[in-house]
Amino acid sequence: MQNYFQQLAKQFSKNPTKAYLLLANFILTIFAIWFANLGLLPFQKLGDFIFFIVLVLVFALYRPGWAFVLFIGALALENVNLAPTSIGFMLRPYQLLGALTLLSLFVRQLIGRQVITLPKFSWADALPLLFGLGGFLSALGGMERGLNLKQAIIATSFVALYFLVRIYVQSLAELKRIIPFFLSSGLVVACYAIWQNLHPALEVMPGRPNSTFTEPDWLGVYLTFLLASLLIWLFYISKNYKEKENHLIFNFQFSILNQFFNVQILKKLVVYIFLLIVTITLMLTVSRSAWLGALVVVLAFLKLALIYGETSLKNNEASGFWSNISLAIKKPWHWKKFFAALGSLVLVVVLSLGIIYVFQLTTFQLGSRAQSTGGLQKITVACQGGLDVVVPEKIASVEELANYQCRHINLEEIEKEKKLGKLILEVYRPDPNVNIRAKIYASVFEQIKSHPIFGIGWGSIGKVLGQDARGTGLNASNIFLEVWLGAGLLGFLAFVILLAYLLGLSYLKLVKSAANDVASLFVFFGLVAIIIPNLFNSGIFLGFLWAYLAIAISLLTLKK
Repeated sequence: MQNYFQQLAKQFSKNPTKAYLLLANFILTIFAIWFANLGLLPFQKLGDFIFFIVLVLVFALYRPGWAFVLFIGALALENVNLAPTSIGFMLRPYQLLGALTLLSLFVRQLIGRQVITLPKFSWADALPLLFGLGGFLSALGGMERGLNLKQAIIATSFVALYFLVRIYVQSLAELKRIIPFFLSSGLVVACYAIWQNLHPALEVMPGRPNSTFTEPDWLGVYLTFLLASLLIWLFYISKNYKEKENHLIFNFQFSILNQFFNVQILKKLVVYIFLLIVTITLMLTVSRSAWLGALVVVLAFLKLALIYGETSLKNNEASGFWSNISLAIKKPWHWKKFFAALGSLVLVVVLSLGIIYVFQLTTFQLGSRAQSTGGLQKITVACQGGLDVVVPEKIASVEELANYQCRHINLEEIEKEKKLGKLILEVYRPDPNVNIRAKIYASVFEQIKSHPIFGIGWGSIGKVLGQDARGTGLNASNIFLEVWLGAGLLGFLAFVILLAYLLGLSYLKLVKSAANDVASLFVFFGLVAIIIPNLFNSGIFLGFLWAYLAIAISLLTLKK
C-alpha cells in the first residue's frame, strides 16, 4: 500500500502545476454551483462584477494557458450567470474566461510576448464564420430586428470560442492535456444532478434533474457526449495494451492477487465507475432523445469491439481505405471481445437501475417512459371506488377521465389516494410531447417556406413558435431546423457541410487505420453523441459543442 501511494506521489511530482490546476478546476466548479444555489451568483452589484472581471483579466494576462484549461472545465456551467441582472444579459463563466483569454493573447501579441503559435487554418474554418454571418443577415430581415441582432452577436461569440480552442488544441497531445479538466467537471455535474434529484425544489422540471444546464434535455446531450468519450477511452485502454502498464500497484503475498492490481486494470476501474455515475444520471434525466443517442453510441461501440477489438497498433498498418474495407469484411469477428464489452455494459446498466430503485432516486417509471417513445404514455389515475364504471385501457386525453370519476395523479400521491379509498389504475394516453412537436414542426416548415433564404433570425424563433407552460420560448426541436430559422440558408449550409465533413472524414480515417487512430474515433463517436439527441433538440448554443467542433477540425486536419 505504501508503495502505491509513493507511485501516486511520483506521478504528481512530475507535473505539480497541472495537478494543482486540476484540483482548482474541481473546487471552482463545486463553488460555482454552490454560489448559484445560494444566490451569491450572479453578482448583485455592478462594481463587484467589474472588480471580478479585472481579477480574471490579470490572471489571464499572467498565464493565458491556465485560464484556458479553466475555460475548458467551465464549459458545462450553462445555467451559472455572473452578470448582474441590471446589465440585461447573461454571462456564463466559460464565456468570461474565453473572452478574457482571447483578449490576453491579443495583448501579449501586441507587446511582443507571444505564448502560442497560430494553427494552419483550413477551408473548414471558414464555415463557422459563414454560420455567424448568416445570423447577421437573418437579423436584418426578421420581425424582432433588435433582438435578432443581439442574438446574432451571441451566436458570433460562440464562433470566437471555436477559434480560441483551435488556437490551443492543435494536436492529440494537447487534447490529452485538457481532457482531465473536462472530465473532472463532468464528474461534478453528474454527481450534482443525482443530488439535485433528491431535492426537487432545485430542478426546473420536478423529477428531472437539469444540473448545470437550463433544462434536462441539454444535460442529456452533454451526458451522451461524456458517455461516448468514456467508451472511447475504455476501447483505447483495452486495445492498446502496454506491457509497461503491467507493473504491480500492490505487492501481495499471493501472486494471483497481483494479477488484479496493475495500472491497466486500475484505469479500467476508474472508467467503469465514471460510466456508472454517468449512466445513472442519464437515466434520471428521463430524456428520451438522450437515451436514443446513448443507445446508438453503445451499439457503435459494440460494433467497434466486434470488428476491431483485438487489432494491435503494431500489427495493422493500413494500406488504403478500400483494402481496409475488404479486410474488415473478410476478417473474423472478435466475438469474445464483443461479449466481454456487452457483458460489462449490461452490468453497468443493471447496477444503475438497481441503485436508482433501491435509493429511490426517481419518481418516474423509467420503463413506461421508454415505451412512450412509440407514441403512447402510461399514466396513473385515481378513480372513485364503488362505482360501476369501466375505465378504458386507452384514453384520448386526461380531460376524458372526468367522465369516469377519475383524475390523473403523480406517483407520490398513490398512497394518499389509497387511504382515501380511491381505486388506483394505469391507463394509456397519446404522448402529449408528440402532438406538441408535430405542431412545432408544422410551424417551422411554414416559416422556412415563407423565409427560405434569410430565415427569421435567432431572436424571432421563440416569438413565432410560442412558449411552453413555464413561459420559456419554444425552439425548433431540431438543431438543423433551428439553424435554418436563425441563420438562414447560408448558416444552415455552413453547419451541415461542417458536420458532414467531420462525419465523413473521421469515418474514412477510422476505417483506414483499422480503429487505431484514436483521434478519428473521438471525432466520430463525439459527433454521433451530439447529432442523435439534437435531432429532437436545438442545442446549438452549448459551449462544449463549439469546443468539440474546434478540436475535431484540429485533429482531422493534422498531416500526421
